[in-house]
Amino acid sequence: LLTWDQVPSWYAQTDRIRTGFRPVTHSTAQCAASLVYLHNESVNIYSHLVPGAPSSSPSSPRTDMLVITLFLATSAACFGTSAAYHALVCHSRAVAERWVRLDYAAIVLQIWGSFISGLYMCFYCERGLRNGYWAMITTLSVMTALVVLDARLQSLQWRMLRLGAFVATGLSALAPIAHAVAIFPYGQLDRQSGLRWYYLEGLFILAGAVVYATHFPESSRPVRYDIWGASHQLFHVLVVMGALAHLYGIVSAAEWNHRHPRCPA
Repeated sequence: LLTWDQVPSWYAQTDRIRTGFRPVTHSTAQCAASLVYLHNESVNIYSHLVPGAPSSSPSSPRTDMLVITLFLATSAACFGTSAAYHALVCHSRAVAERWVRLDYAAIVLQIWGSFISGLYMCFYCERGLRNGYWAMITTLSVMTALVVLDARLQSLQWRMLRLGAFVATGLSALAPIAHAVAIFPYGQLDRQSGLRWYYLEGLFILAGAVVYATHFPESSRPVRYDIWGASHQLFHVLVVMGALAHLYGIVSAAEWNHRHPRCPA
């Protein structure tokens, strides 16, 4: 394994992670072989590779099942793409840049899947509102994807812009939440939408964004967290925890809506 000053700048990206780098291989097979030994991307790979494995959803009405499956599929795509990027980053600059764009696109896809499923449960019987907010998040997701996929915006100097695009898209959830609070009794809204679990999801994502942006804890003690406990690894774990909170929210909401029908026949 190499140190940060022995690898190209596009690979090291930051001097806060200084050891544990794999050599640039120009070989997919050698990148795959690195899955069986420890390096500074191992936790980044497995923290998303394992959650990205196919999952099953509970028994629900067909449309509910499709929405839950959509969320699971977008999450699996996100985590699987992330794991592939971190596994292949040692291949070459061209491959790393291609896969990091796919990684960003997959994150946008998961955000979209989270909104689609959450809005479906929140406005379970209010099709007009649901479709309107679906159009909103689809538009924002496309705009965010354009930002994160633009080759001119991939350098470190645009890191905060990319992060800001994700955060702004995520914070747009406040609009439908405020709307729902205004038209439903809060206790009913919490149960029919799984709202409390979306709050928890938001806390996990916000915490992940903070450690991602600040490079904590390796910014305080370089080298110590090169293999275990780096900010990007914590970011991965917090994102997975957020996805689990969201999944629990939509499943519990689907069950409540099934037991308490209120839609017109």
